[in-house]
Amino acid sequence: MSPSAVRLSGVVTDGAGRPLSDVWVLHAGNEVRNITTDSQGRFDIRTRAPAVVFRKPGFQSQYLRVGGDREVAISLAGPAAPMKECETPSKLVSLGGGSVFCLPRIPGVHVGEVGVDTDYAYRWFWFRTHPGKAGIEHAEGATWGDGLPFDEDVWSTREYAETAFHGPKGLFIVDARGKSSDGKFWRILGRFSESANYRDVPERYAALLDRVLDGACVDATQIKYPR
Repeated sequence: MSPSAVRLSGVVTDGAGRPLSDVWVLHAGNEVRNITTDSQGRFDIRTRAPAVVFRKPGFQSQYLRVGGDREVAISLAGPAAPMKECETPSKLVSLGGGSVFCLPRIPGVHVGEVGVDTDYAYRWFWFRTHPGKAGIEHAEGATWGDGLPFDEDVWSTREYAETAFHGPKGLFIVDARGKSSDGKFWRILGRFSESANYRDVPERYAALLDRVLDGACVDATQIKYPR
């Protein structure tokens, strides 16, 4: 975090140059909450965060390093393709319960047993590496979280990519990934109360874990109401 806040303002548009309302300006720090663009696509915040993300369902999110006081023009590419629905959920791996994400079995990646801790369930997809293990934690539960990247991962990232999906029945899903300054990779596929993610993984191992997340889909029959 910067020692003092700077002013960040500007306008967000789509690929055709039309203003986009209701775009979230997120990861701006705890003192900046519930910031969205107005009907003209404009926003105006003060933040100490080194980076922020502009996020709207149905678009490719935009990552911005903050720096000093500045006014910016942000364009969100889209529309993004919807998150794919599972054609044969029974052939994939799910947590059960309230989970809607299904993940594929990939050769070389072990699939762990489901564990339960307080009010969430979890499972690991993992394989052995030279220093230890690398893996994806898939978890779901009422207190599991918002399914978004950690602020610290966003702020330390030097390469960032994210899609904010419209899922079936109003589901909002984020697929975000980044490369930190030390050359390690992270990725999270998440929605409110559920995520599948890995962190602090070298590139040669992240490629195999990405095969699992790239094959993820949504079991629409498990969605009880829009989230």
